Amino acid sequence: MNARVRSPLGIIIGLPMMFIAGMFFLSFGWNIRADLERQMAAMIPAQGVVVEVVSRTVNTNSGNRTFSYPVVEYRTATGELIRFESTLGGNPPAFQTGDRVEVLYDPQTPQSALVNTWEHWLPVYIFLGAGGVMIGLGSLMALDLGLKLLKLGGLLGLIGAILWRRRQQG
Repeated sequence: MNARVRSPLGIIIGLPMMFIAGMFFLSFGWNIRADLERQMAAMIPAQGVVVEVVSRTVNTNSGNRTFSYPVVEYRTATGELIRFESTLGGNPPAFQTGDRVEVLYDPQTPQSALVNTWEHWLPVYIFLGAGGVMIGLGSLMALDLGLKLLKLGGLLGLIGAILWRRRQQG
């Protein structure tokens, strides 16, 4: 049985693309993280109560799905009662009527509040994770390319020979 010899050309082309895509995802995720932290730093925490759960049917790629969105009431630091519907819905519902939740709100516009949950960080995790995986795969591709060049006596083999010769002379 013949062993198939592959050219490193695919790796040479794919390697920069993998690193560029990985860096794009990492920087995009980092920017989302920074924006979210900046937004949350300007907000004031408050305790809220889920007073209603609203169901909405949304048309997705996999068909119609029903998502549940909590309607939350909370009091601002000045005592004003605010009621808002969360922009994050779930299926199954993440909250039930009567649940106590932490709310973050902007004192300038207390109606644009949000329920403080990990789901706000999900896009950050997705982009940083995808970028990390791409950089990791790119590193493996670079290692594979380096090993192939060493085996073929290519660029790294040449550098190794030069360093070895200098060591022998010194």
